[in-house]
Amino acid sequence: MLQGTIVENSLTDPAILKELSILKSWPDGKWNLHQVSLNREEALKLAGHIAGGPWYMHFWEPGKDDVLVVFKDKTFDLKHSDKSTWQGAIAHGKSIGIPDKQLDFPIY
Repeated sequence: MLQGTIVENSLTDPAILKELSILKSWPDGKWNLHQVSLNREEALKLAGHIAGGPWYMHFWEPGKDDVLVVFKDKTFDLKHSDKSTWQGAIAHGKSIGIPDKQLDFPIY
């Protein structure tokens, strides 16, 4: 199973969250965040629910190096330990207005 954090404000319809396993929810300023556990298929399905604008989600399997980055119109598979694999996701994120500092794909 993959884990990740979803910014509720990034969704076209937050009702999609009812279909996911939410591990924890909390507010962070103007954002509502949800730590989720889901499979790859569910993660890919979320692409169709990302609002227009500078949003993305990323998911990882705890203890593994693989990261799935999901934008509204594109997905990327990368290795967290190999930043050279991040370049496509970073370039795409920048092209839709996501600041560099938010394209760090943390896993924990």
